[in-house]
Amino acid sequence: MFKPTSQHSFYVRALYKRILSEAGYFFDDRSRAYVVNRARKFFKEYKSCQDESRIKSKLTEAKKRLHRLESANKGNQKSALKVLEAAYGRTGKVKHKLMHSYLYEHFPADFKKPAPLIPHIPHTAPPPPLCYPLQAIVTQHLKKQLEPQLPVPPFKPLHRGRQANLLWKWRSMLIQQMEIPLPFEIICELELKAGASMTHPCYSGMLNMGGPRWIDMYAGHENDPDLAHLCPIQQQTPLKKLETNRCIPLPPSPYTKSPSIYATSTLIAMSPLSTISRYQYAPREMRRLYRRLLNKIPLISPLPDAMSLYDANIKYQVSQSQWATNTITHILDLKHLPPNLQKDEC
Repeated sequence: MFKPTSQHSFYVRALYKRILSEAGYFFDDRSRAYVVNRARKFFKEYKSCQDESRIKSKLTEAKKRLHRLESANKGNQKSALKVLEAAYGRTGKVKHKLMHSYLYEHFPADFKKPAPLIPHIPHTAPPPPLCYPLQAIVTQHLKKQLEPQLPVPPFKPLHRGRQANLLWKWRSMLIQQMEIPLPFEIICELELKAGASMTHPCYSGMLNMGGPRWIDMYAGHENDPDLAHLCPIQQQTPLKKLETNRCIPLPPSPYTKSPSIYATSTLIAMSPLSTISRYQYAPREMRRLYRRLLNKIPLISPLPDAMSLYDANIKYQVSQSQWATNTITHILDLKHLPPNLQKDEC
């Protein structure tokens, strides 16, 4: 049984405080809330863990996340984009939670899962069909087929068990590469941060394009630590201005070997402390980061909701934000404009 020592407890508390402190200096409000919520969740979850190897791996992972956050706060745009991608569901747990609502939560009453290819052997059942918004993302945004091209053996039919394995392997690949749209309110917010105006004809709020509204798809997830930061009405973590705790170095981990007295890291640790100043991102740099983030977010029209995911009469169109990088400027006809703008043009 793992028994935490005083050195272990001191290191965990110091790491937790540094993550919360460093998260408060990141420029994006929803990313700050994401980092704080995730840190609180994991440190509480592993507070009573008795597996020493798992504790060591989680501490190493938390330290890597802290270094990435520190690098982003020092002006490294690559690290800043990684933090934004994790917070807005392009990678990691947030992406899985966004996708979970499409895959498992909102089945219609008459939905039936496919029967096993080999009777009485449940694990040979093929994957269930994707909902129509995800099918549109696969075919239009991902540019892939919904079903794989199965091999044809020359001398005997393909084994049913192998057929099911190939179908599930293709489905796993699609889910891994698929980009899930964010809630409609968050997409509008990102476009405004990327330089859009609320009266622009190509603004998603005017065209009514993007993802599902929060209340139509994610109602009930307001207290989920992985999705609460994307709730439009959620109170966000304020940006810190006082830099009092950032000059305190993180103590060495009790699970690492003591470095040599001639190592560079030891010489740096022996040097006097210097105040770490927060890098001030210019508005142009922030717009560029948000545009690079929008490049990975598909827009769906019409807006999907939980009741129409499996409605075959709705034809979904997938496009990209006008404010994403390397996008083609759209020339809208009068018929594509909202009704209020059509009257103004006439």
